[in-house]
Amino acid sequence: MRSRTGFRLGLRPRFLLATLVPVLVVLGGMIYAVSSFLEVLEHDMTHGQLARDLDRATALYQRDPELLDVLRPGLLTFVTPRGVTDGLPEPLKPIQNGQSHEIWLPDADYEYQATRRDIGDHSLYVLLDLTPAERLEKELIGVAWIAGLGALFLAVSVALWLSHVVMRPVRRLAARVSHIVPGQQRPDLRPATGDRQLDVIVEAFDGVLDRFDAFVAREQAFTEDASHELRTPLATAISSIDLIAGDNSLSTKSRTRLMRARSATARMHELTESLLLFAREQTDEQYSPTPVSPVVREAIAMQQAMFADTAHRCPEIVFDARAEVEVLAPASMLLSVVNNLLRNAIEHGGTARIDIVLDRDCLTIRDHGKGIAPAALSRLFDRRFRGGQSQGQGLGLYPVKRISERFGWVVDVSSTLGTGTRFNLRFA
Repeated sequence: MRSRTGFRLGLRPRFLLATLVPVLVVLGGMIYAVSSFLEVLEHDMTHGQLARDLDRATALYQRDPELLDVLRPGLLTFVTPRGVTDGLPEPLKPIQNGQSHEIWLPDADYEYQATRRDIGDHSLYVLLDLTPAERLEKELIGVAWIAGLGALFLAVSVALWLSHVVMRPVRRLAARVSHIVPGQQRPDLRPATGDRQLDVIVEAFDGVLDRFDAFVAREQAFTEDASHELRTPLATAISSIDLIAGDNSLSTKSRTRLMRARSATARMHELTESLLLFAREQTDEQYSPTPVSPVVREAIAMQQAMFADTAHRCPEIVFDARAEVEVLAPASMLLSVVNNLLRNAIEHGGTARIDIVLDRDCLTIRDHGKGIAPAALSRLFDRRFRGGQSQGQGLGLYPVKRISERFGWVVDVSSTLGTGTRFNLRFA
């Protein structure tokens, strides 16, 4: 059940609503019926009592008018010549023979039911105090409300208990599903429910998981095979470039171009390692501490080498290592993250200076370029997302997010148009 505002009710609230709404409707109807019945009963009792009191008063008056004084408490009587209303309380004057009205007497705190009967040349008025009847009606209505609220409390308690019983197999199923680890043998989910209706859901869920596992297995196998096949030729290419670079007969121009080729090959090797990492599920593998400063300096050297022997000038990169920091991660993964962030800073910062600060457990990379539009910031780490000014063709900053999540790092970004962009990589 979902409203226009997007509010969604869970299964248990739906069950409670389905159980309690009919109960509330029935209770409301019962209370209304009881209240109406009591009002009718009070009306009939009042008019019946008034009719009996009027008959008794008539008999006493016909025997001896003085006997009217011995009528029971709560009754008032008035006798006037027929057609004469002088001396009567104002509310009694409109009452005709045989009529009955509810009235309030001046200076009285009670409501009366008044009636009139003509006896010979006189008119007899009898007034019945309604206070006892109204008090009884209120007490009975109060009892009805208390009984209704008690029934409602009982209904809510029973509904909560029933919803707990109904949801128990669902909770057991959710607990069993939450312990499923991709790549490992799944437990049989049907004993977790013990419910034939839920078995249909379990069977459908098992089928989806089977297809999902098969798909993930194919993707992982392809990624691992492709990455492993690329590892050897890339390592060979890097070794060959290093061997050629050791030739002292190379000209400066050739050596510069060779270093650019080595940087590009190292970049491919870095991407290969990242793909292998993405293909593997999170494990408890232990890593040796990796100093951060040497990795940052290597990334700076790689980026500067890419600008060698080109018409473009590499921006000034200032690295301030204020603390010696180590992380439990492979150096290649840290290098991939720093390289991606540094390339982004160079791309968006233009020729402006880039500041890199390593302080305790945080690495900050800041450029002083045009900045990034606010609409693009929220998507900056999406796969293959590139801003309007980006010239990249790769995965964008997506590897930064994936690698950071893998090793428990947190990366955040802030940017101001016309001022620049700041990335914080927190290792804690």
